Amino acid sequence: MQPTRRRFLQAGLCASTGYFLNPSHAQDAPTWPPVLRGAKNGTVTLRSDRFLDVPDAVAKNRMVAGASSFTVAKEAPTVDLAYHGNLGANAMGRRLWSTWGDICLAADGKVYVGLGDHADDAGGDARCFIYAWDPPAKMLTQVVDMNRVIPPQPGQPAWSKVHAKIDEGADGKIYFNCTLNDGNRAGNANFRWTKKLPGGQLYQYDPQKRTTAVFATLPNAPRCSATSLYDRARNVWWCNLEVGGNALWCLDMQKRTTVFQAPNGSMGFNRAFAIDRAGNVFYNGEKNTLWKYDRAGNRLVQTKTGWGNAPGMRSATRESRAGHIYGTTHGNAKMPGTRQLWRYAPARDELSLLGPCWLSGDYVTVAELSPDERFVYYLPGAHGQAFTSGTPVIQYDIANNRRKVIAFLARAFEQAHDYVPAGTYGVKISADGGTLYVNFNGHPTKNLPKHLRPNGFGLCSFAAIHIPRSER
Repeated sequence: MQPTRRRFLQAGLCASTGYFLNPSHAQDAPTWPPVLRGAKNGTVTLRSDRFLDVPDAVAKNRMVAGASSFTVAKEAPTVDLAYHGNLGANAMGRRLWSTWGDICLAADGKVYVGLGDHADDAGGDARCFIYAWDPPAKMLTQVVDMNRVIPPQPGQPAWSKVHAKIDEGADGKIYFNCTLNDGNRAGNANFRWTKKLPGGQLYQYDPQKRTTAVFATLPNAPRCSATSLYDRARNVWWCNLEVGGNALWCLDMQKRTTVFQAPNGSMGFNRAFAIDRAGNVFYNGEKNTLWKYDRAGNRLVQTKTGWGNAPGMRSATRESRAGHIYGTTHGNAKMPGTRQLWRYAPARDELSLLGPCWLSGDYVTVAELSPDERFVYYLPGAHGQAFTSGTPVIQYDIANNRRKVIAFLARAFEQAHDYVPAGTYGVKISADGGTLYVNFNGHPTKNLPKHLRPNGFGLCSFAAIHIPRSER
């Protein structure tokens, strides 16, 4: 064992992330998540003018040369917020409750989100769940427990994360796949896959029957995926296959057969890809280039577009009626200006950089185009660090190239409920454009268990942000 890794493990820390491993501090709190003060059916509703207060750090950083300008909404939103519950025995003692993937807005208005504990995946001691938010009832309910779908058995791995998208299929069922703490390690010898669980799988949840079943197994097992995209118009599901070199794979959802599989290693930065209305898929190739799967020719083609110093796209919206896809670059925290908002015209292979997504640039993992296609919504600081800027909710005005903060959520929730929502990988907008749904990582600000730090992780929540009509 390497000396550095040994020191981390002896201290109870994960060598790769620095987060605490399974602690022995369960006696510090009787329940987890903690009680959400003032909640009704597990949900609190907050409307506060503090949502409109600019944090001191933001006021300072907006003066830095090259920082993107922004305005602040004049009318505060109303926010419903609930913790993910029903986490099982000794929930407080799990390694790291966290959310990592994009969420699903179903046709009936329900929102499906994922949660995992980032625990001992190789040893089979990990937990992973799917929840459904019911807007009229304002309730967040657990609907899938992956340890019931794939019952644990000695030596069998267990899923610890939902990192790829959750989608509603053309048949009205909910589709998702799970992954490990690091899906690229699925081929390591300590992962002893079984006939029941040979590797990554696509799962189907039936909302009517409330049942979950294995729908398909990723090819060339044991491969996993942290990135997916569903093409509803053609009823095909795309994902990136990890292990052995990143590669696109496409599944025909009706026939359950492979439509296309790219050569191993053909994908570069593997955390996002986009699709146009013709069904062409755009992805990050080698050396920061943009490639596409040409549907008509059933082949991979390099575009003329490159990402410069950025590894590539980290988020992408659907294509607008005007023929544009919007998104954010992955960027580099040490290279100012590489975390950009962008617009891409697939028909012309034309990329336009629209400036830093927030201040001098910040990590954004999901972007959502409003139904009327006037705005792009996103939340900077995805990896737990949103609270350092007050957890801003950004509305980007496409026509005027302007950023407006709908709310700074952190301070108001800290004061009202001792909780800080602190970063997201999952955002959706309601059909009427009035409610933004967000699956948050976060942390409590009082009575923290000894193994938790106020770093934006450990206590997850779901929020419905109701945007005033005057602000949209």
